[in-house]
Amino acid sequence: MAVLGMAWLVNAAYAQASATPVTLNFVDADIDVVAKAVGELTGKTFVLDPRVKGKVNIQSAKGISPGLAYPTFLSALRMAGFAAVEGPGGVVRVVPEVDAKALPTPLTGGSSGAVITKVIPLLHQSAGQVINALRPLVAAANALTVYPPGNAIIITDYSDNIAKIQAVIARLDTPSVAAPELIPLNHANALDVVSTLNRVFADPTVSADSRDRLLITADLRSNSVIIRSEDSGRLSRVRTLVQELDRATAAPGNIRMVYLKHADATQIAQTLRRVLGAESGASASASSPLASLLPTSAPQATGATPLAAVTAALSGSTAQPSSGSLPQAAANNSTAFTAGGATVYADSSINALVISAPTPVYNNLRTVIEQLDVRRAQVFVEALIVEVQADRAAEFGIQWQGLDGLNRSGTQGFGGTNFGSATSSPTNNILGVANNPTAVGQGLSFGLLRGAITIAGKQYLNLGLLARALQSDVSANILSMPTLLALDNEEARFSGGQTVPVLTGQYANASSNNSVTPFATFDRKEVGLILRVKPMITEGGSIRLQLYQEVSSVAPSTISGVDAVGLSTFNKRVLETSVLADDGQIVVLGGLLQEGFTNDQEKIPVLGDVPGLGQLFRYDTRKRTKTNLMIFLRPTVLRDASQAGILSNERYRVLGLDQQAVSPESRFMMPEMTNPGLPMGAPVDVRK
Repeated sequence: MAVLGMAWLVNAAYAQASATPVTLNFVDADIDVVAKAVGELTGKTFVLDPRVKGKVNIQSAKGISPGLAYPTFLSALRMAGFAAVEGPGGVVRVVPEVDAKALPTPLTGGSSGAVITKVIPLLHQSAGQVINALRPLVAAANALTVYPPGNAIIITDYSDNIAKIQAVIARLDTPSVAAPELIPLNHANALDVVSTLNRVFADPTVSADSRDRLLITADLRSNSVIIRSEDSGRLSRVRTLVQELDRATAAPGNIRMVYLKHADATQIAQTLRRVLGAESGASASASSPLASLLPTSAPQATGATPLAAVTAALSGSTAQPSSGSLPQAAANNSTAFTAGGATVYADSSINALVISAPTPVYNNLRTVIEQLDVRRAQVFVEALIVEVQADRAAEFGIQWQGLDGLNRSGTQGFGGTNFGSATSSPTNNILGVANNPTAVGQGLSFGLLRGAITIAGKQYLNLGLLARALQSDVSANILSMPTLLALDNEEARFSGGQTVPVLTGQYANASSNNSVTPFATFDRKEVGLILRVKPMITEGGSIRLQLYQEVSSVAPSTISGVDAVGLSTFNKRVLETSVLADDGQIVVLGGLLQEGFTNDQEKIPVLGDVPGLGQLFRYDTRKRTKTNLMIFLRPTVLRDASQAGILSNERYRVLGLDQQAVSPESRFMMPEMTNPGLPMGAPVDVRK
């Protein structure tokens, strides 16, 4: 039995008007009863959710002001697992705490202990980093989210807890002490220095959002290094190393090596040749510091490689002869030139450029090289070739033969119907079947046979009647899905099929006196599927595709024997076009819809046209063909290694599942054999 004790120093109306202290004593009181009492005291209207049931305990040893009675009641609700959400007009909704964040809560203000929603923008720090420090301060039932576009934190919680969180955010949202620092260079190139610093201070264990992260970049316009870090000690070490690197080079002729990350050294050298206006075929002059290091038209007897000579020049010593030969790519003078006060040589064996130039010229070249040496995007092309074929044919005909006076030596009578050819179509010709009964065609065949007869020394079946009926339905659904991965603006080719010999010429002896041996010449022709694609990614993100697609096959030959060698007939379908598609969009390139109908009728004149009876004197053949061929294409842009890895792992997984599907089942009295297949899961990275 719940005991409810409530002592008022004055009545509720008088206490509210005069702000006289009141004493609240609720022991095991129902929540709805306490809400009614507090509502009368404060003038607020409480709306209780049907799920709000329970008892609370509120005891005050001395009188409290009527204004404090409301937050006291909210604290009691919070202890019981319920929350109060204030609304307009003094209406307070009491709901379970887990549902409070779903109700429309006030964005500002609110009494202490009421649930409100607060949007707190951050000025200096990242909201994504600060929110990790705030999560332990917010109950799991309340909401704490980040709004990245506005760099703000949105909180739905009790107003007093939000006030505490705001104080914590104010302490965390302070300007960073690590302002970017600009270090100008006098001798070294900013890109070279930044590359060296990143290799020296690289720390893969430091995350991108860590305070210990060191940011190093180059300002090409002012030839300066920009550094930024929260660690003053690391900044000091970077400054010292930059000063050590920014010294005039002691190498003769300002010879420098530039190692490329993504681009091809030979192509970069050819681009620089055009930029500097070097004449086609021009090579380094004799006065150039690299003249003795570049290959000439006649190989020198020393046999020193260009890389060995460059290394010797940089160290100030003489290159020693080497037993190795020059790289194949180095033998082409198009990889070396002198123009604009600079000599550039491309060493394809190590994918590097050797540059001899004054520092200002080198800095300009280095800027251009950095902009050209970028990772090129790739395009994964999926082609779908769908061919649906439906053929239907029907045959019906009656043939008969008659021979009179077979046992007489005089004149004999012979007659009948004969449709088709006994040589080319022996399966549906009565004479062909009489000559070879095993050659009867498919379908229903009915005949009348009266033994055998001998004509001109050869025995035949005495087949008086042959009726034949056949209907055939042929359908085919062929799906080919060739795929290609190509670099941007580079052609890729896929070929799948076989090579077939094609006769191109022959010679045969016209007489036996000719001593020349007969011969024939052949060529090989690719038959199957050929796909050539050259993608080009535009600035807007769309993909321009130059495409050539060929589907070919060998048609059934009508010539047999030795004469048919090299005389094949080919079915060929070619599509050559240029299209524009968006990333991941399926486009239809073209297709072919072909329908044909053939109605052949062989009959005896006049007799074959007699209604009903004419069927005994004719042979009908009907054939309907329908072919639907469509070609689709879907390009997908892969801009970084992660996208290419995801695609490769997915294809790897699908292939592994297909291999498992064709694994042999266990059979009684059959030996167990292991089906070779790919290991499940993505390929292991051996670098880790």
